[in-house]
Amino acid sequence: MYDEIYKAWKAEKSTTTPQPLPSNFYNHAAAFLKSLDDELATADTTSPHQRLLVVEKEMATRLLDELKQTRIQKIALGAQGLTPVQPKELMEDEIAVLTTVKEAFSSLNLERELHRTPTEENGAAEALKIVRFLQDIPEIVGVDLKIYGPFKKEDVASLPSANGQALERQGAVKVIEAKGVS
Repeated sequence: MYDEIYKAWKAEKSTTTPQPLPSNFYNHAAAFLKSLDDELATADTTSPHQRLLVVEKEMATRLLDELKQTRIQKIALGAQGLTPVQPKELMEDEIAVLTTVKEAFSSLNLERELHRTPTEENGAAEALKIVRFLQDIPEIVGVDLKIYGPFKKEDVASLPSANGQALERQGAVKVIEAKGVS
């Protein structure tokens, strides 16, 4: 069973999507760990065999923990739509986690929609400023959490209004007034 745990862990670590596991994988793994515990209880505490059992149990436990953690991370990314996740690749309890996380993200998106500001409702054009860069600027993270840049001196770009104003106060950009643009 140790080899099966290792193969599952290795397969999971080498891909971006959850790998299919036999439906009884975790039950067999738990039985394997229990058998190691039983054998450890009866083994001579000074024997090399007992020390090997301890190491085998520690490694199997660590591999199983990492396997579960990796799968949960992939499920969370899948729930956000960032990674493809097929329910057929998941265990029954993992499908429940996927469903719960998807519902949580949907709830957050609905909450965000309910609390949109008037600027957001009127569209992105009002929330952006057109700026001309007066100096080189590395990548920045906008208030909308998008990455902008890097920019070279004399580049022209649209940035979230708050970022454009902050860069203007720093003397890094000049805001360009766009007249007649709605």
